[in-house]
Amino acid sequence: MMQKIVLVGGGSGISPLLAEFARHEISVAAVVTVFDNGGSTGILRREFDIPAVGDLRKNVSATAGALGQFFEKRDGQHALGNLVLADLIRENGFKKATKIFSAFGAIEVVPVSFSNSQIVGTFENGNKIVGEEKFDHASKELANHKIQKIALEPRAKLNPAVPKLFAAADKIVVGPGSLFGSLLVNFAVAGFKQAFTKSRAQKIFVMHASEQFGCRNESVEEIVKRFGVEFDEVLLPPKKPKQENAQLLTEMICVA
Repeated sequence: MMQKIVLVGGGSGISPLLAEFARHEISVAAVVTVFDNGGSTGILRREFDIPAVGDLRKNVSATAGALGQFFEKRDGQHALGNLVLADLIRENGFKKATKIFSAFGAIEVVPVSFSNSQIVGTFENGNKIVGEEKFDHASKELANHKIQKIALEPRAKLNPAVPKLFAAADKIVVGPGSLFGSLLVNFAVAGFKQAFTKSRAQKIFVMHASEQFGCRNESVEEIVKRFGVEFDEVLLPPKKPKQENAQLLTEMICVA
């Protein structure tokens, strides 16, 4: 029987895996964060008051062939796929637009939420940073500080499609990707952790290959503990070139 695998993450981390899974006889879907606020996505968020579109676009592009290559081309500061998706949102609303756009790819890609929220990180001293861009490009003053917790403001609601995907999955794979902005942020969406825990699927966490801002010098056990859930397997991705790494990691997930 064909395995049903659901990947959870952002854009750069899981999109190579989606492309690799799509080449095999494996049923795969993706749950993607929508809280980035940098670059093209950030500009469109501010202009149209919408959730982030960039990670969704990148994951759809991964299995959309020539159309996906078109979506990844840039017109000045914007990826063309971002502009297409933003226009679909203007015409149809975010929920319907993401469903239409997802159909361009070979697999199902769903946003974790339809809420227009920002990620907020709280340091051990109580100070806060707001917006994923602050996590991705931390100032030198904050580079070695530890983030104690993250939240979403305003409170984000779970996309009802997510629990259904989790319930039908044989495996749920979290990662790879940036810890706070691509992975933990999904667990901050109201109802996500409950849907994840309730699923009978095997739960797999894929560690990022390098240390990251906000959690430097933490052990694997300390990082896993941040999620507040139990994982059946923790995988450390091989340090290989991008395409070879995706192939090896896909094999590791399939046999886990």
